[in-house]
Amino acid sequence: MNADKVLYERRGHIALVTLDEPQRRNALSREIVRGVSAALRRALDENARAVVIAANGPAFCAGANIDDLRDGWMEGPAPDEDPAVMFRRMAEFERPVIAAVHGPALGGGMELTLACDLVVACEAAWFSMPELGHGVIPNTALALLPRVVGMRRALDLILTRRRVSAGEALDIGLVNRMVPAHDVLDSALALAGQVVEAVPPGALKAAKRNVRAHAAIDWQRVVASPRDVPKTEWQEGLDAFTQKRAPDYERFWRDDSTALQGIEGD
Repeated sequence: MNADKVLYERRGHIALVTLDEPQRRNALSREIVRGVSAALRRALDENARAVVIAANGPAFCAGANIDDLRDGWMEGPAPDEDPAVMFRRMAEFERPVIAAVHGPALGGGMELTLACDLVVACEAAWFSMPELGHGVIPNTALALLPRVVGMRRALDLILTRRRVSAGEALDIGLVNRMVPAHDVLDSALALAGQVVEAVPPGALKAAKRNVRAHAAIDWQRVVASPRDVPKTEWQEGLDAFTQKRAPDYERFWRDDSTALQGIEGD
């Protein structure tokens, strides 16, 4: 499955989907996006009752692959390679989807957890949305995060880009369970089993569908929103990240100030 960067196996009634590119900290790439989408389709084809998403290596997911961000994602990726489209498939998936977070979940990795129905995290896990510092926006989190933690907390996490511990994530509702590191996958699988035990599929699908309907997302807006960021800004941010230097955003602030003065003069 996509050069085995995404692994699929069955654990009884549960489909276990594992991100497996630890040397790149499981950063979301075109291959991983296609692999997760394919795994969801396979889970439906095999009539799996729930899906658990886990990862190998020290990190759960370190955000987006910078090469893919630079090479098309910011200007309109193909639908089968667009993380936002994958997140929508996860959020609207008719079976429960549970994340087993054993390490850092940054940027797109945190968005992946937001697209899941439930999240189990270990005590050493942490979360962060660093995108603004790189001149890009966390487009899926802009829509999902306020629905999970509320608007003010969402703005705090997005604007300050600060690190959120597993304990704080539990307190504010980013995760549902916090467990020891050695128990995170087993706990997520057990929770998935508990969710689907002794319930019929139609009722389970109706519960998911209607909870989501009361917090409806404009997914077309989510997919289009990265193009709201000026190309010069995200190019500078991603160039700086690649070149391991501090970005120079001062000229953009000067240009923005000049534009505002022109508006005020009108």
